[in-house]
Order: sequence, then structure tokens, then C-alpha cells
Amino acid sequence: MPEEEESGLDELMRLSRQFTKQKEDDAKAERQRIEQGKKVKGVLQGLKDLNINMALGQLKGVTDAATIKRVEKLKLAAGSDDLRKLITSMADDIERRLGKLPDTVPGTPGLVNNMRTLTILMDLYFSLQ
Repeated sequence: MPEEEESGLDELMRLSRQFTKQKEDDAKAERQRIEQGKKVKGVLQGLKDLNINMALGQLKGVTDAATIKRVEKLKLAAGSDDLRKLITSMADDIERRLGKLPDTVPGTPGLVNNMRTLTILMDLYFSLQ
């Protein structure tokens, strides 16, 4: 019987070591997953900043300083809500201005409908994100 107790104790010790090793491996895998997540977030933030910088470069020749400042602030924004608000505001302004043009100006009704269509599609795009 002492042999059975000893082999049972050996088995228990082996299982204990195996369990401890598994816990260590799981902890190591979790640390690696967290580190990989941080790297991915960094890359995504870098891409976001690059896209914003490219947009700023393109905007500098075509828009006012207030719009450029609003776009620069997007670097600090967590989501796309501020961008959606900026785009919607500008689209609404264009739609209002087009609506004030007399219908006798060639293409005005078509432009107004195109702008409304664009506004609806932009709202849809942002709601799907």
C-alpha cells in the first residue's frame, strides 16, 4: 500500500506541476496578446494620423482656417462623430445655398437633389460604421 500512496502522490505532484506550467503558459500567452494589441492600436493610430495629415495638406488650399482646425482636432477624437458632424454641417450649408439659387439657373434642381442624395448617403455611411 505505501507504493500505491507514493505513486498516487507522484501523480498528484505531476498534475500539480502540469497545472502550474499551464497557468504560466496561459499568462505568457495573455501578455503576448496584450502586447500585440498595443502594437496594433499604435499602428492604427499612426494610420489615422497619417490620413488626417494627408487630408489637412489637401484642405489647406481649398478651405478656411476654422475647418482646418476642426479637422486637426480629429487626431484627438476617439471616434468619427466629430467628422460626421463637420461633414453634415457643411453638406447642410451647401444644400441651403443651392436651394436659394433660382430654378432658372441651369442645373439647379439637379444639384439640389444630388446634394440631398449625398447627404442621405453620408448619414447612412456613418450610421453603418
